Amino acid sequence: MRNLLRAALLAALIAPAAAAALGPPPTPSGASWLLVDGQTGEVLAERAADTARPMASTTKMMTALVALDSGDLDRVVSVVPAAAGVGESSAGLKPGERITMRDLLRGLMIGSGNDAAIAIAYAVAGSEAEFVTRMNDKAKEMGLTATRFTNPHGLDEPGHRSSPRDLLVLGRAVMKDPFLRDLVGQRRITIPGPDGSGRVQLESENDLLSIMPEADGIKTGHTNGAGYVEVAHATSGRLGRDFYVVVMGEPDRATRAADSKALLEWAFANYTRPVVIARGRSVVDLGVQGVPGASVSLAPPAPVAATVRVGKPVSMRVIAPALAQAPVQGGQRLGRVEVLQDGAVIARSALVAKGSAAAPGFADSLKDAFSGIGSVFT
Repeated sequence: MRNLLRAALLAALIAPAAAAALGPPPTPSGASWLLVDGQTGEVLAERAADTARPMASTTKMMTALVALDSGDLDRVVSVVPAAAGVGESSAGLKPGERITMRDLLRGLMIGSGNDAAIAIAYAVAGSEAEFVTRMNDKAKEMGLTATRFTNPHGLDEPGHRSSPRDLLVLGRAVMKDPFLRDLVGQRRITIPGPDGSGRVQLESENDLLSIMPEADGIKTGHTNGAGYVEVAHATSGRLGRDFYVVVMGEPDRATRAADSKALLEWAFANYTRPVVIARGRSVVDLGVQGVPGASVSLAPPAPVAATVRVGKPVSMRVIAPALAQAPVQGGQRLGRVEVLQDGAVIARSALVAKGSAAAPGFADSLKDAFSGIGSVFT
């Protein structure tokens, strides 16, 4: 096959892909938003996605990422007095309390503890100011062009800003880390109480986790300046597809969750997963080398399913020899097929012979030879 590959592009493979696309996406109530296909990076919906706005506690995604850069999650740190004085949302920490970095991150991401953010900053960098410098340095490394941090917790301060597109990058980074990915999918969690006595139960304000089974993160936030903000992620096992949504400046907590859910459900509805090539369907017929008039059909050995975007054409590409080399046995692999949409391969399968072909006999060889001679005089 190395020197005999050929590609055939066959359009309009299946009806569902040619069906009309859904209507326009829902319109959230907030100031800006962004909806992205997690697999391809395609932007499905957006409004003012590059506009910098207050980001509230979605800040803590970067706080967690910088903390992870510092190393051992099981190291024990001491909670500084400054952590208890920051106010508002809290993980219930006490000055002087000894706690692991792992539990601080739980308090940060689930309890949205501002005290946990300050405790992490001092434990990692020695001061809040130095930690914020590291946050901004990491933002530059990640290519965040609309983001500037002035604190590790997200309370309103002049110049503390980000955009939906930058928050999406942070959300992706969180979901790439196994510890954080598992953490942000939880609605409730407990951490040790002060000095290890008892347990403190923390509950996330990410209501999306309760109203949408596919949702598995990531972070919410709220301040007077930011309104209600969310960076969310959801995965469909049926489609094998995931999506990210960012909403900023939402009017209230319930609308934030409802708008995130509506965008994600619209995204899921734009995809379907049909069988694009049925088992045994002949995809291509190959002539047989040295046996004039003989051919063998190639088909996938099993049904080929693919997740496709509704309203966009699907095609397939066959890669196989120009001629089959006899003898051919039924079920013998002779090539492969790739299913494509927008130029990207979305499924692939082997192609096997549906029937057999014997090696050419003496008569076939004569016929083939005379056929070749005849072509010379044509």
